[in-house]
Amino acid sequence: MARDLPELLAMVGRARAASDPHAFLHPGGLQWLLRRLGRETFSVLRWSDGDAVAGFSVDDAGYVMILAASPSLDQHLALLDRAEAHARQSGQSAIEVSVWDDDHELLAALGLRGYDLSGSFGDELVYELIDEPSAPHLPAGFSMRSLEPHLDDAYVELHRAAWSTKAPSTYDRHMHASVMAMPDFQRALVPIIAAPDGTLAAYCIAWFDPRTQTVEIEPLGTHPEYRRIGLGRAIVQEVLRRSAARGARSVMVWGAHRNDVAIHLYESSGLRSRRVLREYKRTL
Repeated sequence: MARDLPELLAMVGRARAASDPHAFLHPGGLQWLLRRLGRETFSVLRWSDGDAVAGFSVDDAGYVMILAASPSLDQHLALLDRAEAHARQSGQSAIEVSVWDDDHELLAALGLRGYDLSGSFGDELVYELIDEPSAPHLPAGFSMRSLEPHLDDAYVELHRAAWSTKAPSTYDRHMHASVMAMPDFQRALVPIIAAPDGTLAAYCIAWFDPRTQTVEIEPLGTHPEYRRIGLGRAIVQEVLRRSAARGARSVMVWGAHRNDVAIHLYESSGLRSRRVLREYKRTL
């Protein structure tokens, strides 16, 4: 974390700033992913070329995210070769990667390697911060707060409740401490809505990247008992407001195609699809 993370985050920021055609990670998304460090099915591989960093890959149970130090297709494919070799050595039977719909060079190369569509994809939803965002509207008695230290336990319970609809969430205080230790984590960029009785009802983490002046929302959740009353939209509007105050140029979030409710929430808040990222898989 001390030796490598600052360099990896800078690499992600440079790739996004330069519109690297093969890159899709945001520094905030990478930091959120790193809460899984220590799991047997999660690894980060840092690739070197002599004394220089050639790139890195994140392997999350067979789903692999690759970023080369340059936008070179050859370098990206070289890192993919190494990621595939590592997956085989780890006993994985398949590997899955993501590619933008308009990255025709990489798509052609993956086709020759036996990659096929897996059926999953997501929209990069973006709000360009041109005008000052409007203040959020809250139901009567509800209030907007930030993640203050004395709220950490209640916040963990809120996250677990929001993300346990289909399966129990694994988020706990240890994982929460890992997230808060990330370089770009800011308590003031974790807006929280409290119900009239003080119960925490909705939240999100907004990751401001000072390298590109952009923000990623990851994650956002509403307690099941407080859904369908506009809290999610209010949280998004508050993120837009706080991001603009930080000097951000835009706010983005991933819209998974299987989550129509979330996509409607973001689009109703003014975010629009910039491009589509699609997953491709091959058997090893």
